Amino acid sequence: MSIIQNIKNYFNAKAEGNTSEKAPVGICPNCWGKEEWDGEFYKFKKGNKLVGNDQTYNNFINKVVESNVTGIVINKDNYECETCKVSYKS
Repeated sequence: MSIIQNIKNYFNAKAEGNTSEKAPVGICPNCWGKEEWDGEFYKFKKGNKLVGNDQTYNNFINKVVESNVTGIVINKDNYECETCKVSYKS
C-alpha cells in the first residue's frame, strides 16, 4: 500500500473509534506524535463532516503527506526511523 492509503486507513479507523494504532503503517510513531497529526485530524473532523471520498478529506490527507511525512518513514531493512533515528522491533 502507498503512504497515502496507509494514512487514509489510519484516519478512517480513528473516525470509527479504533484508537489502537499509534501511527499509520510504516510511519514512525515517535515523529508522527511530534507532528501532532491526530490533533489536526480532530480539528478537521470537528469543523467538517468526515466523508472518506469527500474532496475536503482528500485535501487534508494530501496536506499531511506533503508536510514531510515521507521523511518519517521507518526503514524496513533495520526498522529505524530515517528522521529521529529511533529503532523499532519488528
